[in-house]
Amino acid sequence: MNRKQQAFLWISGWSVPERVWEPFYGEWSDVKHVALSFCDCEQVGEMMELAIQTFEQIDADEVIVVGWSLGAMVALELALRFPERVRSLFLIGGVADFVKQSDDDIGWDERVLRRMKKQLRSNEREVIRSFDRKMFSLLEEEGGWEERWQEVFRQHLPSLSSLQAGLDFLQQFSLRDRAKGISMPVFLLTGSEDVICHAEATRRLAKQLPRADCTIWNESGHACFWTQKERFQQWIKGCLDGEYS
Repeated sequence: MNRKQQAFLWISGWSVPERVWEPFYGEWSDVKHVALSFCDCEQVGEMMELAIQTFEQIDADEVIVVGWSLGAMVALELALRFPERVRSLFLIGGVADFVKQSDDDIGWDERVLRRMKKQLRSNEREVIRSFDRKMFSLLEEEGGWEERWQEVFRQHLPSLSSLQAGLDFLQQFSLRDRAKGISMPVFLLTGSEDVICHAEATRRLAKQLPRADCTIWNESGHACFWTQKERFQQWIKGCLDGEYS
């Protein structure tokens, strides 16, 4: 029997280019890698259209989807749409809802997102910087990771329309009552000090999914995959080895 051809699809988070994933391709040098960001999407409707189009163009029998934050939400949507081709999901900062629901105490207040969209029009760079400061734990900040992030990814910012479209997506996204339809293995990773997508929200998502494994790294924030690159690679590799053994 011929072995199925596999590929990785790496999906970035809000305002971050796809090159954030480049350090990880070398661990799987014999596999096709496709990276996706939404920095060029001017409207919220374009985001899933781009994700679907990108997925459909991947020349592989099975796709391992890695998504971070907003990218994790898109990955969940792709898993529902392409259950036969998505082999497994690796989600960093994955949640079922970004905005706080009426019966919940975890998540972002919708008013905060509306205020961010308004403030973007007058001071885009400060809104991004304020968001970035939330991404790192105290230990990571003391290690200079937030400054490094600014140097690597914030010299050029996406367009205002792109940033607002991303916030619209976060505001609208909800997986409630649909998580049970995701049948493939889902590996969840979060930092114990993630204040953007709270670890408790990731735990709750894990309970809603039929086949989920949740890993929490202590003293880590929202971008733990980037501050601990080697550990992140080994996490994925270990999960895959266990899944395919």
